[in-house]
Amino acid sequence: MASEDDLAPQGPEGAVVMHRVAAVHHEDSDCREELRPGKTFVYTTGTGMTRFLAAVEPVLIPQVGDEVLQQLPAELDNPALRLVLKGSSVLLVPLVAHGGALGFLVFGRRPDRPAFVAADLTACEEVAGRAAVALHNARIHSDETTASAVLQRSLLPTPPPRLPGVEIAYRYHPSSRTTQVGGDWFDVIPLPGHRVGLAIGDVAGHGVHAAVVMGQLRTAVKTLATLDLPPGRLLAQLDAFAQRLDHSQLATCLYCVYDPTTDRSTLASAGHLPPVLVAPDGSNELLKVPVAAPIGVGSVTFDTLELLTEPGSLLLLCTDGLVETRGQDIEEALRALGSRLAAQHSSLEETCEALMRHQHPEGHHDDITVLMARLNGMP
Repeated sequence: MASEDDLAPQGPEGAVVMHRVAAVHHEDSDCREELRPGKTFVYTTGTGMTRFLAAVEPVLIPQVGDEVLQQLPAELDNPALRLVLKGSSVLLVPLVAHGGALGFLVFGRRPDRPAFVAADLTACEEVAGRAAVALHNARIHSDETTASAVLQRSLLPTPPPRLPGVEIAYRYHPSSRTTQVGGDWFDVIPLPGHRVGLAIGDVAGHGVHAAVVMGQLRTAVKTLATLDLPPGRLLAQLDAFAQRLDHSQLATCLYCVYDPTTDRSTLASAGHLPPVLVAPDGSNELLKVPVAAPIGVGSVTFDTLELLTEPGSLLLLCTDGLVETRGQDIEEALRALGSRLAAQHSSLEETCEALMRHQHPEGHHDDITVLMARLNGMP
């Protein structure tokens, strides 16, 4: 197999680099070590192998003779392997996808077995064709996964600056059960007058498209927040912005503005999970933020909740991956989460880490985003 980088020539000009990814030999022999996966081969330009790969046509060698053995690459210049190959019958079949060779399969028969004939090509080409399609699709999938993961992580915020009156901790864990990243996002936005904006959202779906939409919405929220829009108006403007985008993907979002000078918070929700509030005395509740339709539905009014909090209260915002378990009501899971947080007496960072370990010790199906804020107020 050629790696993606090796599809373009490497090493000497025009050379092709291949990596053996699998090998099966039906009997123990001295060449077993030479057939182990992981070995790398460099086929220089003008050799039979580079011509074979360029032609993307199968090659049948009824009997391997000295002329063929002389063309073996240096990596196969092993007496034991030459002994096995000499007199054998060999079929080389390229793994072809979209007109190019991803690699090739080698089928061999011992000298004491009937040699391959043209009729054997059909079955071998069928095997190679199916393998090539699977490998090509896996490569595309891997490319998309890598691109979306890089994109999403580049769009998630860097550690927020130290802000007066509030302490922040957060975690983002991509799904451990799918190779595609989701559309979770969050942000911590400094506002005038020592206030802070806390935002969290979840774009429906996974993959590059969800990551792109997530980036657009997160940027829009940050821009609207710098205009000092109250939460209800901000979500209304975000919804209008989403309507102008050239896609129909929905997203949930919760936006909170906390003022440490007054201990007052204002929250609005577009279809997002309710936040959990834990008071300094351990009492906890799900905040009854009015829940409107998700972002992208259009023509929605976003009502707000205003509340006063005691200094030292803990506010938890999260995406559904944290609490979504088959057969369990999400609000019940959030209430249980509140009780667990009330029993924690560690630092905010330690509390956040302990929460992640407890909720999903053996992996999770969906992305998980947690944003915690200790609302300390101003002295």
